[in-house]
Amino acid sequence: MSLTSFLEIPDVRAKFSLEFQKPKFDVKRELLAPLILEGHSRLIGTAADYLLRFYAKYINPQAEEDEGGWAAERALRVLQRRGENNLYEIGNVIVAEARHNYLNFLETGKFSDELLKSTLLLAKLDPLTRRSDYIVKNLEFIDKEDIADLRNLINIVEPNVFRTQGRVLLNPDFGPGSLLVKGADADLILDDLLIDVKTTIKLTLDRKAFDQLLGYYVLSLIERRFDPEIEEIRRLGIYFSRYAYLYEFPVDQVINPQTFPQFVKWFEKRAQEI
Repeated sequence: MSLTSFLEIPDVRAKFSLEFQKPKFDVKRELLAPLILEGHSRLIGTAADYLLRFYAKYINPQAEEDEGGWAAERALRVLQRRGENNLYEIGNVIVAEARHNYLNFLETGKFSDELLKSTLLLAKLDPLTRRSDYIVKNLEFIDKEDIADLRNLINIVEPNVFRTQGRVLLNPDFGPGSLLVKGADADLILDDLLIDVKTTIKLTLDRKAFDQLLGYYVLSLIERRFDPEIEEIRRLGIYFSRYAYLYEFPVDQVINPQTFPQFVKWFEKRAQEI
């Protein structure tokens, strides 16, 4: 299970809908980076997550990376356990080249085709960390149009949106909170703002994305119970990468202080039952 899977359970979904009222969202923006290849949105979305985190590290040298490494690196262990030795060896080469291209990017700040290709290859491995039965297909093949799509996405990023002198956590998990749901990691935390990256052509705040943000927030509270020195998350946001738009709202806007403590207790109990 993962946080995403947990939130798909009917009674959990219903409980979130009852507890949290979704903010009004009537934002109108121009689509700046249309999807180039139909059917590639999931791959591009995961690759864009990697690329944006790489960029956040470049403009924020103090950024902290997950000690467990990239999800794609953890995916290699899945291939090894499954005995898929050929894919495992190919994956090792992909990750090593990606590390090289990433370190080179941190020095130069240049979005080379090699770096963009690496993010797409990492994105092909990534699903193995969430689905152990996932079948990796055409691992080494990358369409040039996908590289062009990623370049369009990164070219429209406004640096100041992601630049800070404070805390930056890349692909953070929530320690004991994440263990509770057997896996959950967010895209980015800047200061007290948790950001989920969405590379979708729709500029909408749907219920699933909203619940995901609140799920992360609950897990962060559980983590702080074990380590109170961790800075509290006070804002939640979604970066709509095809619109270069960061939408955010304060946690206090959507939480009922009278019912929320009981909700957290229910969340923990329900997660332990899975």
